[in-house]
Amino acid sequence: MCWSGEASGVLAAVGLSTAVYVAWKGESKELWVPLTYFALMELLQAVTYIYIDLCDNPNNQILTLLGYLHVAFQPFFVNMVAMYFIPAEIKYKIQIPVYTLCAAGTLFILFKGYPFDWAGKCVIGTEGFCGPGVCSVHGAWHIAWQMPLNGLLSYPIHWLNDFDWGLHVMSYILVSFILPIVYGSYRFVAFHYLMGPWISGVTTNDPNEYAAVWCLFSIALCVSVIKSPVRKYLHVNHWPFYKRYMTEQESEPAVETT
Repeated sequence: MCWSGEASGVLAAVGLSTAVYVAWKGESKELWVPLTYFALMELLQAVTYIYIDLCDNPNNQILTLLGYLHVAFQPFFVNMVAMYFIPAEIKYKIQIPVYTLCAAGTLFILFKGYPFDWAGKCVIGTEGFCGPGVCSVHGAWHIAWQMPLNGLLSYPIHWLNDFDWGLHVMSYILVSFILPIVYGSYRFVAFHYLMGPWISGVTTNDPNEYAAVWCLFSIALCVSVIKSPVRKYLHVNHWPFYKRYMTEQESEPAVETT
């Protein structure tokens, strides 16, 4: 199997047109905004194919950096979808602290991208997004991103796969998977895992290609969440602290208005 810029362009068009249609139909922005964001990543990858493997080309390097920045801000949009599937009153109560934690996660991912001399270097060959320079190259079948990341929290996780951890990976997992489970959106997390990390791990063994493949399948994830029967099974109405919060809300005295 081999991907191409044309294929990425078509997938981006499908994602963006679906987002426009869903927005026009009056669906929640918590569904079509993330779809738009991930479709823009596929558009970015389509353009990247024009300059792929040209590591000395400034356009290749800029597009690679934009790919890393896109990944860094993805936790906001992952949690936006995840909170759609919990009760609205819970969502409104927790969304500020959730997005604050997303901001912290994004900041740590950005820290990983800066080549601090004191932090050492990432592990080339096993740590995602890690390479000798800023460049987008061909992977096994899609784009493989390379950046000279630092060595913050780089250590092996061979019990899970053949990849290595890093501050960027740990931050992403904590805010995009663990955090949604904490506030109850465990069904979406399970579906996200299957349509993201699991299927990416099955289809590539290149750690630098892993993120691009994951983003590609995220289009299918978002469309499935919006326009397939899967959507109705992802809602969660019962979680340990929900009942306590509901009880507290019911016990609060009503505010009289004049």
